[in-house]
Amino acid sequence: MTVLAGRTYRRRCPASDEGTGMTELWEFHRRAGEMLAGNVKRIREDQWGLPTPCAGWDVRDLMHHIAWSNLWVAPLVAGRSLAEVAPELEGDVLGEDPIGVALRSIDVSSDAFERGYDRTVQLSRGMAPAREYCGERMNDLVVHNWDLAAAIDGDRRLDEECMEAALEVYRPFEAVLRPAGELGPDVEVPEGADLQTRYLAFFGRRADWTQPG
Repeated sequence: MTVLAGRTYRRRCPASDEGTGMTELWEFHRRAGEMLAGNVKRIREDQWGLPTPCAGWDVRDLMHHIAWSNLWVAPLVAGRSLAEVAPELEGDVLGEDPIGVALRSIDVSSDAFERGYDRTVQLSRGMAPAREYCGERMNDLVVHNWDLAAAIDGDRRLDEECMEAALEVYRPFEAVLRPAGELGPDVEVPEGADLQTRYLAFFGRRADWTQPG
């Protein structure tokens, strides 16, 4: 569910998450996290200041966003409120061990969604099913994995099922979310483009992005 312009929109979980015995979103989240972890481990000391496809963010900024967002998951899924958790996540959560913190945050958030997948969590937009939160967080891991890989010349390949699940969650609300800035700018997609190119374009990214200069 997202609230925009005074109206409420509920993001539908994909069909694979409706008790059919197929892959559930928490499994996609773990898979996306494992792929992201592979690129996190590739970051060299001289790469923290490199630009990323996220305007205004260097690699450390991107990693802080990823870790900070992940660190909300376990306490919220455990039933804590935003007001309780917020003071614990103020300031620089990466500290002196940015890679270690980022990797632990991925594992802890995946474990939390697996344990508490059927719970309800408090988000900034109100109470929401944990599975809905899981779908959004899964997509964040997927798209930022590509952002990181593009910045550090890592492995840009993304999981096809994760991309398909994310598009199924977000596509019905594109007309509302894009004008609000939640999906990034419009990006032209070449005719016959593959899934990854289409996925990246949907979330405002060009698949051919390279470091400036």
